[in-house]
Amino acid sequence: MNRLLLLLSVLFPLLCPAQQAEIDTLHWSANRRLQLSDFHAPKQPGLGGSEFYYQIGYDVRPTVIGTLPAIDAYCLMFRNLSWVSETAHNERTLAYNQVLFDLVEIYARQMKAKLIALKADRRFKQQAKQIEYLTNAELGAEVNRFRSETGGGDDLEVLKRWQRQVIQRLYEVPDLVTNFQPAKVGLGLSVGGSTLIPTGNLMQTLPRQVGLLYGVDVAVGRTLLLLNLGLHNTSLRKGFTDQNQEWPYGIHVRSSLIDLGFGRIIYDSPHTRLAPFVGYRLLNLLPRDRKDDRYKGFSLASHMPTAGVIWDLKFGGNISQPDRVEDHFWFVRTKLSVSPVLAPKSLSGGLLNLQISVGGFGRPRRVNYRPERTTIVLPGNLM
Repeated sequence: MNRLLLLLSVLFPLLCPAQQAEIDTLHWSANRRLQLSDFHAPKQPGLGGSEFYYQIGYDVRPTVIGTLPAIDAYCLMFRNLSWVSETAHNERTLAYNQVLFDLVEIYARQMKAKLIALKADRRFKQQAKQIEYLTNAELGAEVNRFRSETGGGDDLEVLKRWQRQVIQRLYEVPDLVTNFQPAKVGLGLSVGGSTLIPTGNLMQTLPRQVGLLYGVDVAVGRTLLLLNLGLHNTSLRKGFTDQNQEWPYGIHVRSSLIDLGFGRIIYDSPHTRLAPFVGYRLLNLLPRDRKDDRYKGFSLASHMPTAGVIWDLKFGGNISQPDRVEDHFWFVRTKLSVSPVLAPKSLSGGLLNLQISVGGFGRPRRVNYRPERTTIVLPGNLM
């Protein structure tokens, strides 16, 4: 028993996950300058002055195939590691560490500009890592020179000179702000159910039919190219003759509905989308039992115009998130259309088609970078 307890006491710390210290960071900002309350680390016994811990890095997100990836560089302070001694709680200490923070931001901007200039090929990752390594090396060398020349912030005149130089460099090296612009072309896919409702004399031959629906949308701006395929199974209510083919009463047929049309989005909000459309419709009738010799070669195709309206109920979209590489949303679609059946004469009448489907729509976003210059006003007193 004692051996078991001893074994458990040894293994328990290994089996339990170690509690990681919380990482507390602050990203660089031109509007939000450093404060003494940003230094959260415990003060080091016997040490004066301050210590500032920083990091620069980058994020890369792929966009459309064949275009440049979205690149962001960041500059941050580790507040949980940085500290200020009791004797250094003054404006000079803040100015000294702010110059350090501004210097790190300059190198983060330079690194981002170099990453943007790279080609999006298989060597991108290797070259990006090399740029990050060299940038950190150059930054470390200048940080050491700054600390040496200012004596850790004790030489006030040198500190002021560095402060002026770094603020000027912040203006000269613009911040390349990443922007995403939705592409004009978008793609949507949907699947659902289709109800085909004959009208006029056609009601005597074809009953109401329910089937499956498959749809593809291609959007160019607000213009939609619509392609839909509806598959229905039914039986004829009444026989008819077409091109010397006698379709008997009760024959089981498959009616395929192919729609090709153009629509225009006239209303588009975060939750709904409305688009009327016009187009071409093909109604194709085939016997379901294609092996039956009595109906070998039977086929009927009727061409007709069509018009209708699409109403989409949108959900799950990310259009309100400007930092994503694509616009997309899910939708529940209701599509209502009408068509006159012009030929053959034995099937004269009309067709109402009600479609209810679910699907998704997306437009890729293209990335570009807007240069923004940073203007910072020097503080009045560093003492």
